[in-house]
Amino acid sequence: MGRLLVLLFVYLSAYLVLRRLWPGVIRGWRHGVLLGLMGLSFAAWLVPALTGYGLHHTPPLLVPVKLFAVSWSIASLLVMLLGLPLLGMSLWGARRRQSTPPPVNLERRGLLVKAGQAMPVLAVSASSVGVAGGSLGFTVREVEVKLRGLPAALEGFRIGQITDVHVGPFISPEYLRGAVDAMNAAGVDLQVMTGDLIDDVGQVDATMAALASNTARHGMLAVLGNHEHWRGLEEVLGGYEALARRNAPVRLLVDETQVLEHAGQRIRVVGVDYPMSRSRSGRSQRVRDERMKESAEASFQGGDPDDFVLCLSHHPDFFSHAAQRGARLTLAGHTHGGQVAFLGIPLFGFAFKHMLGRYRFRDSHLYVSGGTGHWLPFRIGVPPEVTLLTLRGA
Repeated sequence: MGRLLVLLFVYLSAYLVLRRLWPGVIRGWRHGVLLGLMGLSFAAWLVPALTGYGLHHTPPLLVPVKLFAVSWSIASLLVMLLGLPLLGMSLWGARRRQSTPPPVNLERRGLLVKAGQAMPVLAVSASSVGVAGGSLGFTVREVEVKLRGLPAALEGFRIGQITDVHVGPFISPEYLRGAVDAMNAAGVDLQVMTGDLIDDVGQVDATMAALASNTARHGMLAVLGNHEHWRGLEEVLGGYEALARRNAPVRLLVDETQVLEHAGQRIRVVGVDYPMSRSRSGRSQRVRDERMKESAEASFQGGDPDDFVLCLSHHPDFFSHAAQRGARLTLAGHTHGGQVAFLGIPLFGFAFKHMLGRYRFRDSHLYVSGGTGHWLPFRIGVPPEVTLLTLRGA
């Protein structure tokens, strides 16, 4: 309910901004259309929250309504954020003129009026572009990882990564199957899924069937993300267990290791649990670091020094623990790359130490995917991706 109140505040703030800076919108039929669209958008969020219908799974006929609600909400937020400074300048100028009327600067006033009129158009355009960017499907991204001292047997070894799929309101199991098909078509040696697979546990069976359709030589290895823990951990674990009973080429790693052999070279794949898994309230930096350390100690035990170590972690900040314990490559997700970037630079890059792309610490490398799906279909400059990583000797 708290989120709905915040959303209502955003809508009302945007309305007041428009009322002041774009007064024509509150006249005649335009006013009725504005209020009607605002009401439709709010209802698209309110009804699922009250009834549960469409909360984690959107029926196909309602998808356009949900996409409209996302676009309207983002546009309202932009109108509020961009318009409030303009509104403040307008009110300050009006009060100043009332107290001591200065000479009227028509050029400055004209610029303010034009900025106020352009702002809603800019907000709607940015929102529409972002929603389109989040709804048009994934791209296949080729990444070459050059590793010093790479065993000769692993030269050209290919890994397909999907992450942050979020099967649910906007992402279907068919979309996931398309991502797996893309990795199949690329002929990767190993497929990995680095967490946040599903939001709607009612679609677990179809989701697991999509994972099981992989044809990689070494199958698929998966780890858990925060959304599996929050949306229905028992159902997700049951889905993975059902695949194991059928000998499907999919295995879930929870603070454990899977050893593969490729052309005579052992590959030790370490999969770690999400660091806040035990309690949804345990979100502090201290608790997160403690749980990452516990996962590292549990999952990196043993092993042969000649093994090539690959680490799978949903949270990218596990990289430091993996690198300290000999992981040559760590694959992660979780951040969605911020979902907005300009000139390749994430707008919200300050939110995570490792936000998007490649990082390196000595001879250890990290790749953070921008995510294969999303829980909110809004992306600018960070398209959903299926990542194909090729190992090369440096």
